Amino acid sequence: MKTAESTSAVSPLRIQVVGARPGTTIEIVPGKTFFSLPPDSVDTIAVTELVPAGDGTFRPVARVCPRWWMLNAKNLKALNIAISDQSLARLVRAKFVRGQPITPRGIEFDYLDYLRHQAAVAADAEEFWDKKEPGQLLTNIERYRAAI
Repeated sequence: MKTAESTSAVSPLRIQVVGARPGTTIEIVPGKTFFSLPPDSVDTIAVTELVPAGDGTFRPVARVCPRWWMLNAKNLKALNIAISDQSLARLVRAKFVRGQPITPRGIEFDYLDYLRHQAAVAADAEEFWDKKEPGQLLTNIERYRAAI
């Protein structure tokens, strides 16, 4: 959510909400009004799950995909990420993909940042790994290898 404060003491604080009908405002609490955002302002990602229909068949159901995921083999399989959890953890430690420690052994990673990284590598993998980012002493491949 993005907030925009008004300069007038009379005007309420406006909070933008994706999915609200254009032109609709709802004052949930005094001084806060919700209004719509353009649909392209938030990346839309869904994960399809097969749900039992009750008659021995399954139907695909799209569920809104959260941005942050626990880094484990089960989640990587659900997201169709073809690398191992150790490789993704290494990408997080080398700061190619945003991540954060949740427990001493548990890491969350930013799925949208992983997709950004994947697109950057897909553009030209050889050039990407041989490149030295501004402010870095090591090339990208050296940074990856150093993140053990």
